[in-house]
Amino acid sequence: AEHGTVDKTGFIIFAGSPDGVMDEFHNPYAYNLFRLDTQGGHVTERITGHVLSGIEFPSINTSIDQITYNVSSNFDPALTPDGNILFSSVQANGSRAGGKGRVMLCVDNWDGAYPRPIYGNCDDEIGGTSGKSQAKITFGDRRLVYVESPYMNWGVGQLSSVSWDAPYNKTYQRLTKEDGGLYRSPYPLPDDRMLVSYAERGDLGIYWFDCKNGKAGELVHNDPEWNDHQPAPIYIKYRPRWINTFTAAKNFGVTPVTYQPFDQVKVEGYPHSWATWICFDTTLTDLPVGPYPHQKAKDTKPGDVKAVRIVEGVQCVEPDANRFKAGAGSHLVGGSRSSSNSGTAYQQRRIIGYQYVEDDGSVVTSQTADTPYYIQNLDERGMAVQAALTWAYLRPYHSRICSGCHDGSYRGRAFQNQHAKALYNWWYDDR
Repeated sequence: AEHGTVDKTGFIIFAGSPDGVMDEFHNPYAYNLFRLDTQGGHVTERITGHVLSGIEFPSINTSIDQITYNVSSNFDPALTPDGNILFSSVQANGSRAGGKGRVMLCVDNWDGAYPRPIYGNCDDEIGGTSGKSQAKITFGDRRLVYVESPYMNWGVGQLSSVSWDAPYNKTYQRLTKEDGGLYRSPYPLPDDRMLVSYAERGDLGIYWFDCKNGKAGELVHNDPEWNDHQPAPIYIKYRPRWINTFTAAKNFGVTPVTYQPFDQVKVEGYPHSWATWICFDTTLTDLPVGPYPHQKAKDTKPGDVKAVRIVEGVQCVEPDANRFKAGAGSHLVGGSRSSSNSGTAYQQRRIIGYQYVEDDGSVVTSQTADTPYYIQNLDERGMAVQAALTWAYLRPYHSRICSGCHDGSYRGRAFQNQHAKALYNWWYDDR
């Protein structure tokens, strides 16, 4: 076939950071995930029918599309058995976890449309503020194996795991024993063996992992002049799911929900295309009442939440750290991660807008896509009673569903297909 004309092809998913940015820990980088169409020809645009936002490369007839949007960093992408993208995500919005932030394991569609936290984002989950990186999924017992590090920016540590099908504390397991060594780059194989990079002191080598004894086993390769890591055996990999969340009706006979019939960038001159999200019940939560930002200020029932405030996180692009005084708000909950431009985090924020909440607790709205944001629930006085401290984002023309705040279980109306006033009024209101 002629270059750039194939119907379907593989993608390369990688993490990249623009120059001159800072994350919320004063690091001179902020990584996000990008997708590269290796064959050119804008394959994804032909499949979905929409023009993507990204970095154009006309010389090779392709584009790089940014698929995640985080004020901190998303990194270490890997492919899951069901064809999603698994990665580590630093969540440091506000003063969560005493200002230390958290690293969670997350999955997303290959087009960036549906990020879902898997493990590590909640205060009561084992591992606390430790780093979680280089996650992979085993074949037989389907466990999520990752490197658990004492610090966020470490790439080495001990091996831990949780069940991929039930990623809760009750399935957490420390795989490595206290042998004094450091591990990285776990790589499970279809025959249930696992390769790992290990060093007792400084020189990393590649070993078979001894699962029974919880330590590095038989040596595979170790070059004394180099650190050896990231083993990647060659075998047939998973195939990503091609049914996506743009407009797949033409190709796959399904109709995803989208709320604008035209490209708003081209037609109306918007800097971003828009997307839509719905929450079926803003009062459905399992978080306790307390004084901290990750807790709720008071108990609420349907009718108590009157509106939501949508807040955008603005990436710091100032390369000169001297312009800000790190730790200016150290007397506040933000601690050393604060700065002179924010008492609780090294980022700036601005309000995208507000949306009315129906008396059954549901809300639906459209807003700019490809923008990191979080929402706050507001009471009758306009005071925030609960804030989501995880950065969310929407892709152009997409829709996302939330069944509650930190309680997206099968108890929610979204999963029971129950009526929600917000969605009904969104479609049928003739005002």
